[in-house]
Amino acid sequence: MGDNGFVLQLASTGPTPLPQPQHELPPLILHPIADQGEALQVGTASDTEGRQAEVRRLEMKMLCCLGKDLKRWLEQCLEFVSANPDLQDLHEGHLMDLLVQDPPENVASKMQKWGVSEFRSIFARALGLSAVFPNPPGTDNVTEIFVHDFALYADALYRARRRTLPAAVAGSHSLRFEVYASGEYARLLEQSWGL
Repeated sequence: MGDNGFVLQLASTGPTPLPQPQHELPPLILHPIADQGEALQVGTASDTEGRQAEVRRLEMKMLCCLGKDLKRWLEQCLEFVSANPDLQDLHEGHLMDLLVQDPPENVASKMQKWGVSEFRSIFARALGLSAVFPNPPGTDNVTEIFVHDFALYADALYRARRRTLPAAVAGSHSLRFEVYASGEYARLLEQSWGL
């Protein structure tokens, strides 16, 4: 009986795991946040502290708007998962990890192309803030102390929210999704409908 290289290799390495089927989740649609009816107030150049506070407040507002888009996507994905028997063990924590920790390469590439290199921390902060603010808070509904350090609070809120959910099982599913600007997605729909 002669040596068979393949049999020897298989015996020493064990069987190769079969690739997991890839599941396509609903697309993440990001709506514009620049036109939310508010612009940076023009102040005096000497009022640096006031302008910095205004910039932080608007940045927090934009993250709250983004959080609404991410929350909507999570809800759509959970609805999709509930209808798919192969994905019954997926939960919100898996999907949050997919956004923040391990996004598909196509999503990371698109965000880089859009010039958003720190999108993981932006998504995490938006998810953290959305746990507290279903809508961007008005100036009367949030303290200046919170606004001043909102990034630290948002990071802590994300970590707390994520810890309340079960840990994701590494490699349990192969998931992918696309990310679109709302205008881009609307054009794709029009094209697919022949409009």
